[in-house]
Amino acid sequence: MDFLDNAIDKAREIFDVASKKTTEVVTTQKQKFDVSSIENKRSKDFQKLGEIYYEQIKDTQIENEEIKILVEEIAIKNQKIDELNEEINNAKNKRICPVCSASIDKNSVFCSFCGAKLDIDGE
Repeated sequence: MDFLDNAIDKAREIFDVASKKTTEVVTTQKQKFDVSSIENKRSKDFQKLGEIYYEQIKDTQIENEEIKILVEEIAIKNQKIDELNEEINNAKNKRICPVCSASIDKNSVFCSFCGAKLDIDGE
């Protein structure tokens, strides 16, 4: 019986160690996930901060050459995005509401999203 008692005690020790290791792994993985989640939220905050700053300075005289170049590159990309969106809307026989920016039927007299009265010529 002594052998059986020792085997049971050893099995308990192994189970306790395995249980502790599993808890450590789960805790560590949860902490890593939390770090990743917070980093993602921080990145979004940096992006929003950059967008706010961009809106404030885009029409001003910029002294810092690096910032000036970035503002110019963003303006070029925004223009290209607008052009591509216009091509997409034309292909779908759509236009952009000047009030709410929704994509609407090209022949609409009123915006189906915000209700704004639209000019017949597409404006």
